[in-house]
Amino acid sequence: MNKDQAYHQIALACLKALRTPAGASAEDPIKELYSVIDNAFDSQFALLVAELEDSKHRLNLIQQLDPQRHTLADAQAIIQHNGTAH
Repeated sequence: MNKDQAYHQIALACLKALRTPAGASAEDPIKELYSVIDNAFDSQFALLVAELEDSKHRLNLIQQLDPQRHTLADAQAIIQHNGTAH
């Protein structure tokens, strides 16, 4: 995920909240919008945490490679493996 994708998802959530009649009838529309923004940020943050955990796992796998039995290609294969879908 990149910064533009994260901002796009947050902006979409904000626009949806502003266009939704339920948001307009809320007691405090500003608080409602802030809540939507918080939820959108939380969702994007969760994706970043998942990517970080995946990267840490891959680095640990590379660290465990035995230089006597493994090559740079083995490390590259670990990095290039696309096991997560965001």
